[in-house]
Amino acid sequence: MTAKRFLLILFLLLTYQFGFPQADNFKSYYIPAVNGTKLAMDVYFPEDYNHQKLPVLFEFTRYWRGKEDPKTGKPIASLNKLDKYFLDHDYILAKVDVRGTGASYGVRTAEYSPTEVKDAWYIVDWVVNQSWSDGKVGAYGTSYSGTTAELLCATEHPAIKAVIPGWSDFDVYESPTRPYGMIATSFIATWSQFVDWLDQNSVENLRASVRRVSEDFPTDAIKEHKNNPIVLETVAKAPYKDSKFGGFKFEEIDPLHWKKEISESNVPMLVLTSWLDAGTAEGTLLRLQHFTNPQKVVLMPTSHGGRSHASPFLVSDSIVAPVPSVTEQLRLQLDFFDHYIKGNDKGVDDWPTIKYYNFGEESFKQSDIWPPKGQERIKYYLDANGELKASTPNEPQGMDEYIVDFSVSTGTNNRWTTQMGKPILNLDNRNASDSLMLTYTTAPLAEPLQITGTSVISLSLSSTHEEGGIFVYLEDVDPTGKSRYITEGGLLLEHRKLSKNDMFKEIPYHSFRKSDASPMPINKIEEVSFKLHPTSILIKKGHAIRIAISGADKDTFDIVPTEGTPTLNIYRNKTNKSFLELPIIK
Repeated sequence: MTAKRFLLILFLLLTYQFGFPQADNFKSYYIPAVNGTKLAMDVYFPEDYNHQKLPVLFEFTRYWRGKEDPKTGKPIASLNKLDKYFLDHDYILAKVDVRGTGASYGVRTAEYSPTEVKDAWYIVDWVVNQSWSDGKVGAYGTSYSGTTAELLCATEHPAIKAVIPGWSDFDVYESPTRPYGMIATSFIATWSQFVDWLDQNSVENLRASVRRVSEDFPTDAIKEHKNNPIVLETVAKAPYKDSKFGGFKFEEIDPLHWKKEISESNVPMLVLTSWLDAGTAEGTLLRLQHFTNPQKVVLMPTSHGGRSHASPFLVSDSIVAPVPSVTEQLRLQLDFFDHYIKGNDKGVDDWPTIKYYNFGEESFKQSDIWPPKGQERIKYYLDANGELKASTPNEPQGMDEYIVDFSVSTGTNNRWTTQMGKPILNLDNRNASDSLMLTYTTAPLAEPLQITGTSVISLSLSSTHEEGGIFVYLEDVDPTGKSRYITEGGLLLEHRKLSKNDMFKEIPYHSFRKSDASPMPINKIEEVSFKLHPTSILIKKGHAIRIAISGADKDTFDIVPTEGTPTLNIYRNKTNKSFLELPIIK
């Protein structure tokens, strides 16, 4: 598939071309926001709407609120199944092109900028004062619009009664912009090209045009978008968390920045996410633990957006239907909004705080706290002969040498590329990849082991190069020797310095700030500790636990260093220990 063909398919996915007929009952408006900047909004009414006052559900998007035929100007169907479902159950929908996108005016100084957040207050305030609004609003969305749904709470507008952030960003630097401090050009470049086509209304590439608001085409608005930064160029110039990503620092452009305002809004959230979708699960669990507004969480085993199953125990090279099913996901969201916006008792108060999928067991568990009750942390130590043991090593000088193999890959359908709409595939047999990495494996377990939470790797490590990256994969090895991907972690080695953060009590935290970055000292042992993405898995009796260590993931992350091939020494002895720390449930 060519890159252009893939981007066209992505366009159809992200702009919701799912074959539903265009709703005839809609109106388009320009609404003045911060500094009078006019934002484009389409308002959809239920098919049988009869001028009654109804609640309004928002989607603030940077992927066009709607499309039209570039030759005729006729609107093109732009609603998805969830939109139609809400309309059929007596909600009005308001879809907004955020500042500097679609038919809206303005320039994008950053993604999720503070100005964009403040814009939303003006839009909500205008809507609730219309004759068709009952004064209550909510917001929903997936990915970018899932994040804007949460950020709507930061406006603290009193009309906001509930939001549903789906597969949303939390710490924008760590996921998805610079995972592990690195650049993943494989998907950032694709996304950058895609949003640039959208912002410039590239009809020749997208085969559609942004929908106009009035009879006149929004030529002047689109001209203003020419000053939007190119995302890939901006990311390349912003290596640290305190770097400016456009007009704002990374630290200013995500929900984490608005923790106080979001918590004080007390707006109930239904958070939908997946264990295997970039870093969205970690963000979800941090929010649950540290934001005080009421939350219900569903942690699924799916691709980005909940479109397909991703469990490596059930999925190989073909797409499998998701759990919960699409229909169940629709009902869940409707019940949540009906409960908090319409005041219809849907039993939401009795839902568990978090419902999470357990790999290996291939079923859901639930808890009213996170971490779940009974969590303990245990260590497995790296030892001779590629063994992973519960006891500390006895060797006085044990060490393993690994020459980085830049051909290692998690493939092109992994936790990072799913952010671009791809299914997660081919994580069910990692043996070929394992052969290119440095691996350590336990003996087959005598009893089942339940792992739930955030694992940690701590390596006594030296390198022949000042620059480099490291990846660690946690895997399940069945009795036949077949290894399956469970989760991963990584770190650009210049960010190895540990910092304090109240949100990471038992977990190593890296600030990713410029002042904390430094080159690796050549051939000097350093303690390098970092977290893996959280997961939940039952390791069955007779199965083994494996970690696989690499210095590259070629199909996702840019190679570091750009010149030369590092040799990594992993020390595993009495003096310099290396270990895996697992969160287990007893």
